Amino acid sequence: MDNTYFIGIDIGGTSAKIGLVKDDGVLTEKVKIKTLKVLEWKKIITEYINPISNWIDKGYNIKGIGIGVPGFFHKDTCLINNCENIPALIRVPFVQYIKDRFNLPVYADNDATVAAIAEHLFGAGKKYKDFLMVTIGTGIGGGLILNNKVYRGHNGYAGELGHIIVVAEGRECTCGNRGCIEAYSSATSIIKRINDGIKKGFITCYKENEKINAQTIFEKAQQGDPYSFETVDSAARYLGRVLGGIVNLLNLEAIIIGGGVASSGMFFIDKIKYYCNQVAWNLFTKDLHVVPAKLLNNAGIIGAASLVIEEMKAS
Repeated sequence: MDNTYFIGIDIGGTSAKIGLVKDDGVLTEKVKIKTLKVLEWKKIITEYINPISNWIDKGYNIKGIGIGVPGFFHKDTCLINNCENIPALIRVPFVQYIKDRFNLPVYADNDATVAAIAEHLFGAGKKYKDFLMVTIGTGIGGGLILNNKVYRGHNGYAGELGHIIVVAEGRECTCGNRGCIEAYSSATSIIKRINDGIKKGFITCYKENEKINAQTIFEKAQQGDPYSFETVDSAARYLGRVLGGIVNLLNLEAIIIGGGVASSGMFFIDKIKYYCNQVAWNLFTKDLHVVPAKLLNNAGIIGAASLVIEEMKAS
């Protein structure tokens, strides 16, 4: 096979998605692997990388492996220093383990950072040199592209948008703090507010046993349910105001909204932009673009593979 390929591994708390990505960003094959609930990190990683052996055996010309991780990844030590959903991966040499297994370059980084790289190379961020990628799903993540380069900060941890405090002594966050934006504007927090209202009996527009996700809540809000509307509006208000402050600080060209909500249309994104514009100066927002991500559910895989492409370009 003549094409050049890169492996992208998108690690999540319940599963990992592993894909084969061409050098133009096209995802050609994808598998989903359930994350083992075990303490032996090598067993977890081995499950993730088994598909790679199959692709190598089939003759794919694989140039490197990229990994997006849900936690603080230190690029110098190649260790995750915080990974609440998969504690077995904290401070273990899984990057070196994969290198030794395949004798290929292996790179890893925070999942929101790799999503920002993917959007910059192949998605909604191609035409911007300064933007913030915001991923909204179970939590809230952030990745920064400044002057056409990934901004990682002093230790490589920059972009932890979800743990900016927006309400002093507010709602408890999974990180242990109170009042984080993640506890107010993530898809998880939006769904929790609706479920709490259903349990208390004052939200009645949802059918019994109806599967409730962010998209169904956005739909109910647009259809006129006042509680769904207020829940969505509140989440957008908290997040938009935080983003407005960041725009004032960095004078960004764009904010790209990714994660599960990006596939739900512009209703939530337009609200985020509205509240962002209330906080940021008009000089900063008159040319600001707040847009949905293009790569959607495949952003994690393509982003991880893009990390390899970016690293190889830099070297």
